[in-house]
This record gives sequence, C-alpha cells and structure tokens, in this order.
Amino acid sequence: MPLPAIVALALVLLGGAWAAACLLLSRRRPSLELPEEALTGPLPRLPDGFLLGAATAAHQLDGGDGLSDWSRFEEEPGRIARGERSGTATGHRERVAQDLRLLVELGANAYRLSLEWARLEPEEGRIDEAEWERARAEVALLRASGITPMVTLLHFTLPAWLAARGGLIAPDFAERFGVFAGEAARRLGREVALWGTINEPNVQIVSGYVEGRWPPGKRSPRQAGRAFAAALRGHAAAAHAVRAVVPLARVGPVLALVEFEPASRWSLLDWAAAGLAAAAFDWAFLDSIRTGRIRFPFPEAGLAREYAPELLGTADWIGVNYYTRQRLRFSLRTRTRVAQVPGPGAKSDLGWEIHPPSFLTMLREAWRRYRVPIFVTENGIADAADVHRPAYLRTHMQIVARALAEGIPVGGYFHWSLIDNFEWAEGFAPRFGLYAVDYATLERKPRGSVAVFREIASEIRGEGRGAA
Repeated sequence: MPLPAIVALALVLLGGAWAAACLLLSRRRPSLELPEEALTGPLPRLPDGFLLGAATAAHQLDGGDGLSDWSRFEEEPGRIARGERSGTATGHRERVAQDLRLLVELGANAYRLSLEWARLEPEEGRIDEAEWERARAEVALLRASGITPMVTLLHFTLPAWLAARGGLIAPDFAERFGVFAGEAARRLGREVALWGTINEPNVQIVSGYVEGRWPPGKRSPRQAGRAFAAALRGHAAAAHAVRAVVPLARVGPVLALVEFEPASRWSLLDWAAAGLAAAAFDWAFLDSIRTGRIRFPFPEAGLAREYAPELLGTADWIGVNYYTRQRLRFSLRTRTRVAQVPGPGAKSDLGWEIHPPSFLTMLREAWRRYRVPIFVTENGIADAADVHRPAYLRTHMQIVARALAEGIPVGGYFHWSLIDNFEWAEGFAPRFGLYAVDYATLERKPRGSVAVFREIASEIRGEGRGAA
C-alpha cells in the first residue's frame, strides 16, 4: 500500500477511535433529566431530626480589626472589589440576639456558625476570655431557642501571628490548630455535638495559592501542594482534639463541590480537563482522608504521596457546599490549561449557572465514594432582587428529598446565607441573604424568599400542603 494511503487510513482509524472514545465517555455519565414536577411539586415529610437552617461565617458578619490575615489583606490596594473593607461588616457583634431571632422566624431548627480564631487567640498562647464568653453565650442562646448549632472551627481566616510565619504552610500550623480546636471543645463541647474542622480548603488553596486572589496572595503550585497537605494534617489534628474532649462529638470537613463537565462531549481534551479539575478540586481532600495518603493531583504541584495514618477515620460526616456547575474546555492560553465556558442556564448575580441536577449528581457521588453521612452545609445564590432565590430554594430542597429517597443519608440543609454579608474579595455587592442588610443603617429586611423558607420548613415537618 502506498505511504499516502497508509497515512490516510491511519488518520481515519485514529479519528474513529477518538470519536468512539468520546462517545463512550459521554455515556459514562448521562445527563440527569428531572421532570419539572420533581423540582416544583410538594415536598415530602423529611426524617425526624433533619436539620434545616442557615449558615454564616464570623468574619463575613463581624468584619476584621487587624487581627486576622484577611483583615490585613483587605488593606492592600486592589485586593477587594471597589476597594471595600469588611470594617464592622453587618454589625452582627452588637445584634447577635436580633439575628438569632431571625432563625426562629424562619422556622429553622439549626444554625451553622464559625469561630474567629484570630479574635479568640489574638496572640499566640493568649486567650481572650471575653471573646470566648461571647461565643459561649451565642451557643447558649441558640440552644435556649431550640436551635442546634454546628460550629466550624476554621472558615478561611487565620490569626495574623500565624499568617506572619506562613499561615497554612507554617511548620506548626496543624499543631496550633489542634490546640485551638481542643480549647473550643473544652469551652463549648457541652452544647455542641456537630463540629466542622476546615471550611472549603479546596477553595482556600486555589484562591490563595494558585490564583493569588486571597491571602496569602501567592501563585505557586508548589506552595499550593504544601498548603493542601498542611490543611489535611490540620483537619486531623482538630478532629482528634475535639474527640479527646467530647468523645461523642461528630466531626467532619466541609468541601465546596462543583460538577465539572466537558464543554464538548466530543473532545477528549475537554474530558481530561474536567476530570483533572474534579480529581484535584472536588475529591483529592476527601480521598486523602479515606485512604490515609496525601495526594494532590494538580499540575506543577507534583504528585507526591505522603502517608498520613492520622487522617484515617477523621470524617464522621462530610459537609457539601454546592452552588453551581462548570463547563470546562482545554486551553493552552491559560496557566492551568483549562478555561470555563458559560452554561446555558439562568445565572446568579455572580454569573454562576443555576443547575439543580448537578447538586444531585454531587450528592450521589459523595455518598458513592465515602459512605458517610452528608450535611448540605451551604447552598444559596447571589440574587439581590430575589428573582431566582424562591425557586432555587424549593428546587434544591427537592433534590435533598430525592437524595434521601434514594437512601443517601443527608442529615441537614443549611442555606447560605441568613443575612447579606461581606463576600470576601467580591466585597459587599453579592447579596446571598434571606434577609437583606441595609449597610447604611444595618437594618435587616426579609426578602420574599423568607416566606418560601418558612413554607418549606412547615412542609418537611408534615405541617404544610406536603403533609402525608
């Protein structure tokens, strides 16, 4: 056979193999089709003990006063949109009782809050007793109101004294975090059974060490790998410290999960881009806990494997923060070799696609992989006009109900957020709150979606139109 004919035949065979591989890949995960009535119909009664509430984070409510890495980061020009600073943020410190009454008004029975390590230990080894008393009083007030607290130990912010010697990659980060976690358990453990160790370490590492948009403002894949390993060891240290004080405590990490899909189902490179993103962002942290081996499969960060047996068994539950999906294509023009392609669905004020089916996909995948109970620790939408939030609430709660019907043990749902707050590098513009905050007066005003949340609370307890 002449050489040109051989080349042509090889190209045909190669093209056919490529098309067949893409077809097989596209069939591995068929798109989830949910009938409209499955997302909008009456909600079934959910199990007794199901937690329904809202979530917040200390720095986003209270702002900073120079004690944390974030409050100092905000001082650097260009770091925060429109040059904003958190300041006193929502004024929550003077309105704790008022804001907690909003939970009762919603019909919530749970609340996810975080501790601000920088305020509680403003200098290494120095405990601020007044700040710990504030935390204890807030938890006691929740309990007195019939609200179950879930406490997150680390929600992005670090004490400035720790950040000065490396933050997550400080040599003693895990040790110091474990000491702090043990102190929290000793002071709050009688009233708190659910503990989140670290919130969204995947987001913190990508934003702080890959993109450089968050503290410490680095763009170093190698340091990202070190931060990843340190966050895992910190999670383990915190989990063991809490359990040593409160043996019956239930402890877990909280991850942001995004369904990454190939922009084209006929491109192996797009499939590779989506698969790598999922492996590194969604599953690497939890996989490391499950196996006791630290592995961060991120380009340029190295594929180092570290044996860390202290990780084994440190997740009594996992927290899932779900907001959106991302469609990715392979790109040589970007540093990470992937580029995001907008999805066809409606968008939030931040441009995030509203795609409830991906929520169910991620709940299913998390359960398939780890077989431990799941809490939806954050789910919400930036929607200042409250146009999409009412339907968003109902459709995502329908997904939770469907997951439970499939046997996935979802123990609770926390909407992000109770009130508008400081949204990190985006400043005050994104409005996630069920209650709007007028930042001129700090008045809280219920959005229309508050009534929807109340209705959902009634239905899933068998009190509303969805009652059996």
